Formats: sequence, C-alpha cells, structure tokens
Amino acid sequence: MMLNRNKKILTFCLLILVLFLLGCGLVGEASKQPLGGPKIKQLQQKNVVNIEEIKEKYIEAYDLQKLPQKIETTSLYLQELNYFGNLNPFPTKSLQDYITLKKYGIIDSKTVDLGGFYLLEGPQTKITSLVKNSADLIKEGTTTEETVKNIMLWEHAALKCSKEESLQYQKRERTADDIIFSKCATGCIDYTTVFAALARAKGISATVTETVREKWIAEMVWNNNWNGKKEGHFFSEIFLPEEGAWVVIDPTGNKLSGRDEKGYYHGPGNKKYLLFERGLDSWDYGIKTDGEFADIVKKRYYVESGDQP
Repeated sequence: MMLNRNKKILTFCLLILVLFLLGCGLVGEASKQPLGGPKIKQLQQKNVVNIEEIKEKYIEAYDLQKLPQKIETTSLYLQELNYFGNLNPFPTKSLQDYITLKKYGIIDSKTVDLGGFYLLEGPQTKITSLVKNSADLIKEGTTTEETVKNIMLWEHAALKCSKEESLQYQKRERTADDIIFSKCATGCIDYTTVFAALARAKGISATVTETVREKWIAEMVWNNNWNGKKEGHFFSEIFLPEEGAWVVIDPTGNKLSGRDEKGYYHGPGNKKYLLFERGLDSWDYGIKTDGEFADIVKKRYYVESGDQP
C-alpha cells in the first residue's frame, strides 16, 4: 500500500513539474531552442522602436502623382496686394554681397528695386545654358500672366516622374539645372526653384517664397514639442508690369493664387500657410537641407526651448 501511495505522489509531483515547465515555455517546441532563442528575441523586439515610425518627413501639400494639369485661378488672385508685411514692405532675406543688397534697396537704402533684384540669379537658380535653352522652348505669351502659365504647364509636362525615381534625390540639395537635367521634380521646392529660374530667364521678376503650415506651427508652440512631420509649401511671387503689382503663384499646384486679408497663403484643402522666408532661392536665404530648416523652425518658434515667450 505504502509503495503504491508513494508512486501516486511521485506521479503527481512529476505532473505538476511538467505543467510548470510548459507554463514557462521550456517544454515542447520552446524546449528545442537554447535559452535566449526566439522566445527571448520576441520579448526584446517588443522594446525596439521602429525607426521608420520616428523618421522625419516633409509633408507635401499635394499628391505629386496627381497634380492638377490645368491652370486654376483662385478667388485670392490679385486680392490683398497691398497687405502690410506682404510686399510693401517686402521682407527679403539674402546672402548676396552688401553692395548688391544696397544697390537694390534690400538693406540700407530709402529706394527699393525689387523688380530688378528678383531678376538676379541665386546659387540654386543660376541661368545656365540648360536653363536658358529650356526657357527658350516655352512660348511667350501676349501678357506676362500668359507666359507664367506657359512656364507652369511646361514644368508639369517635363519634370513629372515616379515616386520611386524621386526618392533618389534629397530635397533642397539640387539646383534648377540639376532638376531640369534629371527630368524629375521631387516636390514643391523643386517646382518653385525651376519656375523662378525659368521666369527670370524670360525677364520676369520672381521670388522663391517658403511658407509653413499655420496648424503645424501652432500645435508645436502650444505643446512645446517638436513634430518631425514637417508641413510647408513653396510659392513664387511675380511682378506683373501690366498690373503694376506682385502676385502669388503656386507652381506645384498650377495655380494663380494669393494671400487673404490676414496674410495667409492658401494651399489645397484651404490649408493656411505662414510666410517663413523669401529670397532668390532656398540656398540664397541660407537653408540648404531639411535638417537646417528644422533647426531654424525650432529656434524661431521656441519649440523644445523651455517656456514660450
């Protein structure tokens, strides 16, 4: 009797041990792997941050594979031309030499020749033989506005490429000549850079105007927390001698655009954009990479810099 009882106790204990080991994942398939195998790796992977999830990205205002192919004139076109802080005075930032800046009234002068200044070449918008030859291919309109429309239409026909092709290029890091040669515009910075170079080659004064989305900035300032999904858009402002006025052009969206009564530029979906910088091109006002752009945004709007002003 005692022997049978001991066998039952032993069997019971073995059963408990097996159940315990199964619960620890060390019997069956798990027991075939050494300690530190897939089971441990799975636990480790739960703590690994997906790099793609936190990678910074520039959010384009438009789907570049579905850009408008026809010219659109918005309700803001030719409106609010004399909005204070827009074009009179005309905030321009440039790394051109002092003599040039003074000559055109950008600094230290009571007279201003913005039309002349925005015919100059910038470091990204040099009028090379390729740029000049491309401009010559574009039909002259009977008015400046018509010529501007022809430039935008030429860009959309000549520079469209697949998403895969565009991924091989870095934003801001190419000249107008580079972009035209590649036949591939990667976004609004490329379309606007090429537009400005072509317009100047045809005798039209044109800016490269960078804006940031108001909502993106407001939320970061409120939370004092950097959002790496950068939201901005590039426009160009051109001088129409027929109107005696500067107007806003959206080369990426094929639009004759404008600014509202509060000074906002308007993008697709009625998104509002704030003026960030304006110059001959992005390199001309001192931004050569998206990393530099991010650093300036953080400093200018006190993001991640303690208390708000």
